[in-house]
Amino acid sequence: MAQTITVLFAIVAVLASARTTARQDPPPPNPPAQPVAVLDNVDLMDLMLKPAYDELQQAMTRTPVDRRAWAALYQKAARLAELENLLFFRTRAEPARKLEWAAKAAQARQASANVARAALLGLRNAGPADFEAVRDAFPAISTGCTACHRAFAREAPVIKP
Repeated sequence: MAQTITVLFAIVAVLASARTTARQDPPPPNPPAQPVAVLDNVDLMDLMLKPAYDELQQAMTRTPVDRRAWAALYQKAARLAELENLLFFRTRAEPARKLEWAAKAAQARQASANVARAALLGLRNAGPADFEAVRDAFPAISTGCTACHRAFAREAPVIKP
């Protein structure tokens, strides 16, 4: 009986060992060293940045009346600022102009972040007087976008606040 148990134990051990070896997952693929754009610059602008800007521009037409409206205004400005971060790893510029591209992208992103910061303050206070700070910061977004378009786009649209 002891021999039978020993033989069964040996068989189970061999099968378990073979099963463990067969189940090895393939190694994961190496992650890319750098971010890779999914959209080209024109599609990024048309599909993401322009709609985000248009939504923020529409929200700027009226003073937020309650915390929900302030929150929506903040979300729209923050979304635009974060989308503008995508511009940093893209460029249509030759290597000599990459620093200029980064500076223009930073200018546009900072302008949106300033609007988001002012809207967040308005959300905390929920007062109509806070909208003046948001309204004062808003035109810098279109100024930043237009400056970049003039520097890098063949057809340079003027973005209106």
